[in-house]
Amino acid sequence: MSKLIPTEKFIEDAERFRRQPAIMKKIAKTLRLLEENPLHPGLHMERIINDPTAWAVRVDQRYRLSLDPEKMMLAGNPDWSAPLRLLRLLDHDDLYRHPR
Repeated sequence: MSKLIPTEKFIEDAERFRRQPAIMKKIAKTLRLLEENPLHPGLHMERIINDPTAWAVRVDQRYRLSLDPEKMMLAGNPDWSAPLRLLRLLDHDDLYRHPR
């Protein structure tokens, strides 16, 4: 089980959805899956090409969540059991332009 550590920007992004219960439910499900198993296939995790350490997971078809694993293994791969820093929660295109 991974510990999730939200950044200030992530919290600000999430606040914008507070009055949208359908999206908040999807965000909660994504966070639960991420906490239980960051490699769950339903998250559709992928690298963000323009950032050396950031990854993105799918909230729904429109929104994505970016994260940064806090620890790397010797081979250079992320240690998915280590804490995960939640970076942003944005529209797909915006997130891939500005993952942090």
